Amino acid sequence: MTMKLDRATTDYHRSALKQAMRRQVRRMHGQEAAAAITRVSGQTLSDYGNADNPRHADTHCPVDVMLDLTLDGGPVLLSEICRLAGGSFVPLPRPDADAEWAREIAAAVRECGEAASVLCLALGNGGTVTADEIREMGIMQELSEGIDALCTLRAHCERVMSRRDG
Repeated sequence: MTMKLDRATTDYHRSALKQAMRRQVRRMHGQEAAAAITRVSGQTLSDYGNADNPRHADTHCPVDVMLDLTLDGGPVLLSEICRLAGGSFVPLPRPDADAEWAREIAAAVRECGEAASVLCLALGNGGTVTADEIREMGIMQELSEGIDALCTLRAHCERVMSRRDG
């Protein structure tokens, strides 16, 4: 007899995956557009993001479908998985990325500024930040976007440092 252990993921994790799946599909301009580049239907993609129907509580996106969506529409779901696992998705800089410094710096300043702004708004409501404010104001998402932008800059710096002509 095999002993069944508790799952490592929680309802919070699984809900976050479903929310990220919905954002991924929106980024792809809807279910049918997203389905066109995967092996699954638009309805199946909808089921992966459906957090309202208990029937779909354990219906999640397979990794090959996630890869199709990521390669075509960006790493929305992949980034969320990295965050839930305690990390951050950092795309490797393109070989010709030296011209990207200004864009990457602007993104880091913008994303970190947005995170700081939403945190200050929350702090303005009594001097502390509540769990409800974190959820309702999207604070985790704003912080994650700032972290990702800084990680992209760091990866670019590491690439420059690793060059032989340095």
